[in-house]
Amino acid sequence: MRLFADFRIRPSLRRHAAACCVAMMVTSPPVFAQPTDSAEDLKAEIAQMRQQIQQQQQLMQQMQQRLDQLERKETGQAQAIAAQPRAALAPPALSAHLIESARPGPPRPPSAPAGEAEPLPGGYVRLGDTGNLFKLDLVAQLDAMADDTFMAQDLFLPSSIPVRGQPFYASGWRSNLSARQSLLRMDFRRETPYGLMKVVYKNNFFGSGSGNMPYNMQWFYGELEAEHYTLLAGYYRSAFTDIDAFPNTLDYEGPNSFTFKNGAQIRISPILFKGDDGKLTLPMSLEKPSADIAVVEGFAAFSHRPDATIGLRWQTPDWHVQWSNLFRDLGVQNAATGQSRTSSAFATQFTAATSLFTRDSVQAWANFGKGYADFLQDISGLGLDAAFTPDIQLKAIEARGYGVGYTHGWTQDLSSSASYGYLGISPDADLMLAQSLPKSTKFAAVNLAWQFSERAMFGVEYLWGQNIDLADARGQGQRVQATIRYDLNP
Repeated sequence: MRLFADFRIRPSLRRHAAACCVAMMVTSPPVFAQPTDSAEDLKAEIAQMRQQIQQQQQLMQQMQQRLDQLERKETGQAQAIAAQPRAALAPPALSAHLIESARPGPPRPPSAPAGEAEPLPGGYVRLGDTGNLFKLDLVAQLDAMADDTFMAQDLFLPSSIPVRGQPFYASGWRSNLSARQSLLRMDFRRETPYGLMKVVYKNNFFGSGSGNMPYNMQWFYGELEAEHYTLLAGYYRSAFTDIDAFPNTLDYEGPNSFTFKNGAQIRISPILFKGDDGKLTLPMSLEKPSADIAVVEGFAAFSHRPDATIGLRWQTPDWHVQWSNLFRDLGVQNAATGQSRTSSAFATQFTAATSLFTRDSVQAWANFGKGYADFLQDISGLGLDAAFTPDIQLKAIEARGYGVGYTHGWTQDLSSSASYGYLGISPDADLMLAQSLPKSTKFAAVNLAWQFSERAMFGVEYLWGQNIDLADARGQGQRVQATIRYDLNP
């Protein structure tokens, strides 16, 4: 029978334990008793010995408990001391909410536009004891272009290609260098009792000012990502735009029929359903109106109400589909007489993107409506939202567009992308419009991009475009573009 429990004594406690054992031996009677003459006396001695052994076991158990307490205390103190210097040097931990919000979607090839994607958790720093996390991204990019005819210099716009009979038609090859796609992006984030709060700033150099690099603020907004909704306010891309369906082009403008616009807005996106694999949201927004109207002398464009959008979006890690709707109020007013004319406008759009195989992806979009030309890449700013009739009535102009993009990853660092877009407008015959304005345009591009280092990319792209004006005159243009990009902290 095992009489004593096994235990170990730390060196620092050996003397204390030894003293206790000596005391036990002194105070305890000898284990071996003198011979007895009767069975009753022998039973009594055995019972006494058992009682003494039980007392010694109880004492030893108490000593073991005390020893365990001392060991736990000393171990905790040592761990606390060892953790103090590491805590000062350790990088800030990002919450599960932040990591979830930055979950990557389909693979991003080297030709993907810089600064567009939600940044991943890496690269953030903690701003002292404020609770804020900060990430800075600087992109330096140079585009070298050669065109076979006159067109917009820094952007590939099929609507800017001269048609037969216009100045510079088939004017011959010309070259250009541009660094306007260089950008600065700053992301600030912090956890709040309501969810993850973000403030994002971004600018490039496609402004309208003078000089080769005019400043252009693209984003300056705040967003709260709560458990059941997101709330955004500030200057940001329109909710009618689905940037996740934008094909991968080296050219900044991209396909002619893609809808794209930045503006002041407030947007809320309730989560209607959330499953293991995806979620269904209802994005809604009110946005600053900016009617793009071919006005006659004495009139100026205005809007009674802000632009409004509402849609449905199903999002998973690998694919998504989105249905968006845009509602606008277009109006003009005479500065001298106060006379006004208005026209309602609307548009609807279907977009989708999905990853394929290991490194491939597909993007697609289709939109139609009237009075939304200012949202269409190729004809924004040409006054094609609406126009006057001879009796000074205002009518919104019908438009439609569609396109598709495909990206193939040859390797992890080498990819090719191809895209196509068609855009057309159908103005009423009685509208007062210049016949040199585009009636339809086409766009096509194919590229090869190489991520030759972790923070640098080189690519070559071929672009083709066609322009047909309202008088059915045609013109075509081609561009070859080489791009080199350095991205500090994507």
